[in-house]
Amino acid sequence: MSKKEKTYFWTMSNDQLNTREKILNKALEMFNAKGVEYVGLRELAASLDMRVSNITYYFPTKDNLVNQLSLDLNKLNSEFLVHDKSITMHSFLAMLRNVFRNQLRYRCMLLSIVHLMEQNKEMSVRHKKTQKDRNATLRANINSLTESGYLKVYDENETEYLVSTIALIARFWISEATISFRQLSAEDQLNYYLSLVGKLLSSYATTKGKKQIQLFLRKLKEPLST
Repeated sequence: MSKKEKTYFWTMSNDQLNTREKILNKALEMFNAKGVEYVGLRELAASLDMRVSNITYYFPTKDNLVNQLSLDLNKLNSEFLVHDKSITMHSFLAMLRNVFRNQLRYRCMLLSIVHLMEQNKEMSVRHKKTQKDRNATLRANINSLTESGYLKVYDENETEYLVSTIALIARFWISEATISFRQLSAEDQLNYYLSLVGKLLSSYATTKGKKQIQLFLRKLKEPLST
C-alpha cells in the first residue's frame, strides 16, 4: 500500500470503511465459491446490490481488490508465523495450524496462485519476498527446536530439507486436498496435512519432541485454546 493509499485509508469515514469491508468480504466469499478467475466486478456488484462504480471507488480494478485480499491474508499469517526462541514442538505445530486455518479462509488465493502470479505483478513481487521471509522464520524456529532438544538436526542440509518440505506443504496442500480429498470436510483435510508435517518432524524428533508431536496429533480435532 502506497503512502497516498494509506493516507486515503485512514481518512475514510466509518460508513466508507464498512462498505469497503463489505466489498472485501463478499469478494472473498464469491472467489472461494467460484474461483478468482471466474468472478468479475459486475457480478460482484450485482451480488452486493450496488453499482460497479461503488466498487471501483475503493478498488479501481479487480487486481487492486485481489491484491488487498492477499495483503489481508499475509497480515493474518504474520500474526502467527513468528520466531519464538522458547518455541516447543507443540506450539510450532499449533502455529502451523493457525496458518493453515487462515489459508482455508482465503483458499481462493492458494487455488489460483499460478494465475495470480502471472496476472498481478505487484502480488508476484511481494509473494517472492514473503516466501523468503516465511522460510527464514521456519528456519529460525527449527533451529530453536533443535537447540531446545526437540529435534535432532545435524547440518544445514537437513534444516533446509525440513524448511522446504514444510513450506511446500503449506503452499499447496489446499490444491492437493481439493483434487484428492473432496469427500473430507475442510477441517479433516487440514488435519490430514498437518499430520503429514507432524510425521515429517517425527523422523528428526528426540524422545521429548516425539511425545509432543503424538500429543498434538491426538488432539488435532480439538479447538485451539486461547
